[in-house]
Amino acid sequence: MENEQDQQQQNQQEMEQEQVDIELSSLQGQERIEYINTLIADSYNIAIAKKLEEFLDIQVNENIYLFQANSTLLKLYQFNPTHLNKDSIAKMLAKALMNFPCNDFLFLSYMIPSIIQKEEPLLKLFILNNFLETCKFKEAWTHINSHSFFSEIPGFIDNIRNFISGVLSITYQNISITMLGELLNLSDRTQLIDYIQSKQPTWKISDSTVSLQSDNSKQKKADTFTFDQLSRILPTFIK
Repeated sequence: MENEQDQQQQNQQEMEQEQVDIELSSLQGQERIEYINTLIADSYNIAIAKKLEEFLDIQVNENIYLFQANSTLLKLYQFNPTHLNKDSIAKMLAKALMNFPCNDFLFLSYMIPSIIQKEEPLLKLFILNNFLETCKFKEAWTHINSHSFFSEIPGFIDNIRNFISGVLSITYQNISITMLGELLNLSDRTQLIDYIQSKQPTWKISDSTVSLQSDNSKQKKADTFTFDQLSRILPTFIK
């Protein structure tokens, strides 16, 4: 009986190892997501950490996002601190910032020791998070432009700009085109007009002023932010 149990346990371990050994490069799209979801179901198995780190790189390179996979990897680091990879944590925090105004960054930060938050490469991300949460957008762009890390992540700049656009749309009715360019880090007028036409078609340019709200867009844009999200970012912005 004992030998039979040992054999069953061995068979189970071999099956788990075979699952971990599957090459992510051999999977695409939904099949890959389903495979990752299968892995993270065993969320306390440190053996899956390397595979989740590999998938995190795929998220960065292909500009996709699976928060559950990243939070599982961070939890594994919590329980296995010798496996902690600060570069991987930086990448998952960057992906979380790209998902603003969702609270993903805040959730992940609770699992990161404060002493590590003050070390690079994480420190630059926590500084940027603070600028974005307090709507210090000019400072945010200065910070982004001073660190190549951010520009090396596909889609990062665009996602941050879209988040800022959303905040501006529910804060201002009209804004000078000069100030808008500064807040979106688009000082070149041609680039700003191109952005408005392609990404914000409801905005209307009139001489030196841009109208950010139309009758049809007010409610739609407000609905993209929950009350909790607004309560964190608007008080500082409208002081």
